[in-house]
Order: sequence, then C-alpha cells, then structure tokens
Amino acid sequence: MTVSRIASITVPVTSHDRAVGLYQGVLGFSVISDRTNTERGRELHMTAPGGGAAIILVSASKQHRAGSAHGGALQVRDMLEVVEGLANAGINVTITVQHLNTEAGVWAEFQDYDGNSWMLWQPAEHPFALIAA
Repeated sequence: MTVSRIASITVPVTSHDRAVGLYQGVLGFSVISDRTNTERGRELHMTAPGGGAAIILVSASKQHRAGSAHGGALQVRDMLEVVEGLANAGINVTITVQHLNTEAGVWAEFQDYDGNSWMLWQPAEHPFALIAA
C-alpha cells in the first residue's frame, strides 16, 4: 500500500477572520468549506489556486497550539510580488541568500500571525532577480 497524495495540513489559528485575510487576501487561497465542529471548533478548508493539498485552519486549542505548524512549502510564481504582499500585511519574510538564483530556485520563509511557519519556493524555471539595496 502507498500514499497517493497529501490531502491536508492543519494550521491552528487564534482568529479565522484574520487568517483568511492573509491566506485568501494575500496568498490567493480559496475557501472550500467553512464549518463548525462541536469538539474542535471552527474548521476552514482552503486550497491554493493551483490545487494540491488543502490547509485546514482550525481553532487553536490544547491539542492544536497556535504556531505549531512548521515545515510546509508554498510554491509561488513571483517571489517579489508575494514578499511585497506579505510585507503590506505586516508579515516579515526572510529570503535565504544562499539559495538565490540557483538551480533549486529561490527560497524564503515567513510566519503567519500566529507563528505558523512556511517556506516559499519559486522554482528555477521562473526567473527571479533580487536587486540589493
């Protein structure tokens, strides 16, 4: 037996509305479903425009601590556009200098409002230029 794909990643948040502003308003995710579970609270399923695994924004709790999601990677077509959008939303992005303009593409990292961390990846086939100030 083998796994066929990653279905979802759980992302604990303290404010669904604020998280939706970031994930939908800045990163372009779409809401698939928004429901309340009596045991776990609000669960908001979202997916990126290109599809793939969904993220599930869940109410932070003892079981799902806010800021406990780490290691996810989001593929982007235009790193500068995404970094600018995140900066406008008050999110700091760290671009990993040793990975600029390499065959592996460009990598950056950010944390959402609750401290959940994400990697951003722009593949090498999408040209990227960073102008140092």
